[in-house]
Amino acid sequence: MTPPTPEQQVSFLGNIQRLMAEGSFVATYKHALLLALADLSVERGDDTGAPLVVPIPAIAEKIVIYYWRQALPYPAVGGSGAVLMQNTGRQAAIIRLVTEAHALTGGSLATAKAERRLWTNLVADVAGVVKRMPLWKLQRVGGDVFDFLYAHTIDSHASVELRPGVAYCFRRFHGLVEHLVRGAWVRFVRDLTANRSLLGDTASLDEFLFGAARADLSVYRPILLEVQGHQCFYCTRRLDTTMAVDHFVPWSRYPVDLGHNFVLAHTACNGRKKDRLAAVEHLEHWCVRNDRHGVTLDQAFREASVVADRTTSERVTHWAYEQVEADGGLVWMSDDNLVPLSTRWRSLLATGA
Repeated sequence: MTPPTPEQQVSFLGNIQRLMAEGSFVATYKHALLLALADLSVERGDDTGAPLVVPIPAIAEKIVIYYWRQALPYPAVGGSGAVLMQNTGRQAAIIRLVTEAHALTGGSLATAKAERRLWTNLVADVAGVVKRMPLWKLQRVGGDVFDFLYAHTIDSHASVELRPGVAYCFRRFHGLVEHLVRGAWVRFVRDLTANRSLLGDTASLDEFLFGAARADLSVYRPILLEVQGHQCFYCTRRLDTTMAVDHFVPWSRYPVDLGHNFVLAHTACNGRKKDRLAAVEHLEHWCVRNDRHGVTLDQAFREASVVADRTTSERVTHWAYEQVEADGGLVWMSDDNLVPLSTRWRSLLATGA
C-alpha cells in the first residue's frame, strides 16, 4: 500500500471542508466523531496509506472524553451556570449520559475510568448512540452520500474501516482538521438559541469547550520530582520553586493529558521550549525515564487518580516526530537553539511505530 498522492491529500482536505460546510448538523455529534477518527488515526494508524479498522467502542470512548469537560456547568453571565445545549432540540443524549457519570464520580474522569463497570456501561451506551446517529449520518450531504471516509453501510458490525489513505491524511493534517472541526463546533454551540442567555457576549467559549486547563497539573509535580531526582528534565540543573509541568509533546500538537507525557522543568526552560518538539537528546531522556521508572509512574498515576496510558503516549510521540520529519522541521535543544531532527528518533521510538 502506498501513501496518497499530493493531489489526493489536497482532495481529502477539500472533502473535509465540504463536509463541514454542506453537511446537516443538528447536534455536535458529527464534530465529535470527526475528531475521534482523526485522533484514533494518530493513536492506531500508520503512514503506509493502508485502511484502518476503528472499533466503535474506541470511538465512543474518545467522544465521552471530549464531552466530559463540556458536561460541566458553563459559568453564566451574572448568574448561576448550566450545562450548554449541544442539540437543536432536547439536550444531546450523550451529554445526559456523561452528566450522570459526573454525578457518580465527583466529576473525575480518572475515577470514572477506574470504575470499570461504570466506564464499560457508559462507553457501551455512547457506542449505541454513535451507531444509531452520527456514524451513518456524518457523510450525508444534502440527499447524497459522500462516503470518502468509510463505506456508508448500516450493519451490526462493531467497527468501521477507514478507506485507504484516510488514516494517513488524518495523521498528516491532524492540526488542520482539528482546527476546522473545533471552530465549527464552537460556532454551532454559540448559535443555539438555548445557549444565548448563558453565553452573553463572552468570548471564552472556545476555552471552556477545548481549553488547555483540562486538569490540575499540580498533581503531577510530586510524582515527577521523585522520578527526576529534583532535576529539570531539560537542563538537568536542580529545580527550585520556579518549576512547570510541561507537556513533552506540546498540547498544541496533540491536546490530551496523559501522565507519561508530562515532565517537570524550570519555568524558563519550559518557556523557551514553547510549542516545539524537543531534540533527540531530550527524547532519549524521556524514553529512558519511562523505561526505568515505568512501574513507579504507573502506580503513582493510579494512586493520584490521573489518566495515564504509556502505549498511547508513545504512539502519539512517534506520530509527532514523524510529522516534524516529514515537514523538514526543527526541534528544540536549549535556550533559543533549534536543530534539525536526527533520524535517531526512529530507533528510540521503535516500539511506538
